Amino acid sequence: MKNEYLSGSVDQYDDRMGYGYIKPDEPGSEEERFLVHRRSLRIPGLPLSRGDRVIFKLEVVPRGLLAADVHFELLDPDSDEIFHGAISSLQSDRGFGFIADDNDDRIFFHFAQLADPDQPPPVGTAVSFNKQGTDRGMQAFRVTPLDTPIQSTAYQEIPKTVPQKENYLEQAILARYNKRLDEAAKLYEKGLAQSPSVQLITSYASMEKNRNRRADAIRVYEQGLLVFPNNIKLFEDAGLLAASMGEFKKALDLLSRGLALSQKTAQRGDRIFLLAIARIHARRDNGRADLEEAWKYYNQAKEAFASSRHGKAAFPRDDLLVMDIVSIRLQHYRGGLAYDFLNKAGFKPVRAALFEQKTVGADFIVEPKNADLLEGYGVAGNILLRCLFKSGIARADISDIDKVVHEWGTGGVVDEQVVLLLVASLPEGVERLMFQRLEDRKRTVPAIVPITQSQIETAGKADDLLREVLDRWLYRRDLFAQNFPVSGRRFFGRERSLAEIRDAIANGTAAGIFGLRKVGKTSLLKEIERRANEGGDIAIYIDLLRIPADITDTRWLYWKLGRELVKRTTIRPEFRGIRWRLGNEYNDYLDIPDKYPVATAFDSDLSRTLDVIRRSPLSPRPKVIVMLDEIERLLPNTAGKEGFKGFFDFVSYIRGVAQESSDFVPIVTGANAAIAEAAQFSGKDNPVFNFFREIYLPLLKSGESIQMVQTLGKGMGIRFSTEVALRIHSLTGGHPFFIRQFCSYLCARYPERPLTMTVTKIDDWVDAYLEIAGRDFSEIVERFSRDYPDELDVCLEISRGKDIGLHQLTRKLPKTLSLRHLIGYQIVEISDNKASLTMGLMQRWLQSGRIGNVR
Repeated sequence: MKNEYLSGSVDQYDDRMGYGYIKPDEPGSEEERFLVHRRSLRIPGLPLSRGDRVIFKLEVVPRGLLAADVHFELLDPDSDEIFHGAISSLQSDRGFGFIADDNDDRIFFHFAQLADPDQPPPVGTAVSFNKQGTDRGMQAFRVTPLDTPIQSTAYQEIPKTVPQKENYLEQAILARYNKRLDEAAKLYEKGLAQSPSVQLITSYASMEKNRNRRADAIRVYEQGLLVFPNNIKLFEDAGLLAASMGEFKKALDLLSRGLALSQKTAQRGDRIFLLAIARIHARRDNGRADLEEAWKYYNQAKEAFASSRHGKAAFPRDDLLVMDIVSIRLQHYRGGLAYDFLNKAGFKPVRAALFEQKTVGADFIVEPKNADLLEGYGVAGNILLRCLFKSGIARADISDIDKVVHEWGTGGVVDEQVVLLLVASLPEGVERLMFQRLEDRKRTVPAIVPITQSQIETAGKADDLLREVLDRWLYRRDLFAQNFPVSGRRFFGRERSLAEIRDAIANGTAAGIFGLRKVGKTSLLKEIERRANEGGDIAIYIDLLRIPADITDTRWLYWKLGRELVKRTTIRPEFRGIRWRLGNEYNDYLDIPDKYPVATAFDSDLSRTLDVIRRSPLSPRPKVIVMLDEIERLLPNTAGKEGFKGFFDFVSYIRGVAQESSDFVPIVTGANAAIAEAAQFSGKDNPVFNFFREIYLPLLKSGESIQMVQTLGKGMGIRFSTEVALRIHSLTGGHPFFIRQFCSYLCARYPERPLTMTVTKIDDWVDAYLEIAGRDFSEIVERFSRDYPDELDVCLEISRGKDIGLHQLTRKLPKTLSLRHLIGYQIVEISDNKASLTMGLMQRWLQSGRIGNVR
């Protein structure tokens, strides 16, 4: 199955989320659909739309079948060689069929390859066609019926005035097949003089093209048009050949005559000519006049495609991009300036669009031809260039950039770190605002790199200018300083933990993620959410610390889950028609009547959602994943804190649904596995005792630490050698928060860029850094002291004795459970039967006696 390619049409695709479904041409069942996400695409930056024709193969994943290596169906063959055969079967309801010839008995063709896609010829019709091997198999293009009545002006064969002579075509094809090409040419010439036919002309011209005698092929077409002046096929082939030779004037003449003929005879081949003429003007690009002609003919071609049987989806995607770029260049001088700059700086546009208000600006999404250029700044993938046509720039423009980058970044269309912004000029106040954004540690925003019109106009080389502005703006960032959850390209390591969670989701197993504060549990959930959404799942993330202070029962939690469930399902067609009892009934929690059965209403909404999923033909089948971060917020603790009213009923319900349906997967996080390990809370049996699969989130391994330090450092112009990165790993034990905080502290001490960090530079500042890190170590100690005192005692015992034998701990401290937790957290490691702390910085801090101020 892995090596077999299939064809189909895109049934739905959410470009913002980066996933959708493909309807195969030959499904196993009537409603079968296969998941496609952006990483499934051969070219990830390209958009998919409903109706797009695609080729794909199926990949077996734990939860079903996934469409992989998805790419657009080939529109034109590489060779113009003519073949002959007959239509062997048709799937009229799906718009495709098969042709058989002497060599292949199953040549796929789509009705879009017919002159009239609305009226496919019946089975048995003799046809001529081009063909080419594709991933799916042999495919036919430009399929032309050969038994059209003689009176037809579209595909005339031999005029009644020309008597049948010796079959020169058959002899020429035989000679050609045996590589006697000069002999074949003489036979074609005799046939052209004595018994011409469209089939002979196209076959002769095809041979000349394959011999790289394109001028002779043009001559053959021109001779053929003297005999068959009303044949659209000859005008099309001759015009396209002339265009490929760069003879644009001749090509435009031939194609324009063919267009006039197709419109005069009311044939539907006009879209082919319109598209070809538009392409020539866009390719020639000899000033504004060519752009205007390209725009005119592209619009006419688009209308012609829209009125055809297959609709606007059949309009080639590459031409849509060219059309969008042409519209931007025509709209404003700065649009053309941006396009020229991108080409000269080594970028390839993959998307382009004017704003809704066309006079305001346009966006280009571009792919670097030289990936090393951007990777030198820690940026990978496509980036956004926003070009503003208006003269000024305001704060609202900056906010809009953040919004657009977040939306496209979520779906993986662009790298969220950097945006290029082309403006008329950069006022001092706006420049200051952009610099302030780079220094903001409280939120993640893209680094906006402004380029002014005058900079481009006066620059010597575009790539030199690009490096200059990237150095100036990106080297001012402190990528280590961000102290909030991260996902996507800012997420490092955790492959083992992600694999465990992916396995739990696939098997419908509830999971608990446990680990130290700030070790990355929330970041892990955010990455799970991102990947789940990309995979077509319904992922709901709730930060329980977000619950308002005056909320003390689970009614608010049911309502919040219901609201999030509605948000994530109503955008998907398969969930339309559900009558929502809670999520769509009350937009504000305070509007809910006191006696309204919130839990029952939520159960109704969730049950209906799971029922739709159960009956779904989608593969892989979606899951509802509920992620509750900081579960301790709901639990009672040993310090006397009461749990949420209704907590026992809530977790009992969650467990019951998860046991009833493998399509529902709850995931919780906590600093300790008490929710799964405690048999009772406040004298009551714990409903989820031993229910969650325990996944301890360890510290980063050395390789993961090195990757994070070097990648983020690269984006700031700082080089961390492997030796230096290992030193940082040793001091922090691989704790991601302390790695970032320590590196940020070091970078602030050495502001020059570019910079090479050394071990000496690190060691010079360790003691001073401990004064800052002490606040965060104190937070860990306070939490342990309040909720998990046994863990704290073990840490202190180890820190006092440095390397302590395991037998000493178990003899002096009967706390094997606490030791297991600390090993799970990887704050303690066992080597040669001895226990020691993994974090050199924490070891120093505990030994310094500062803990006395906390306990």
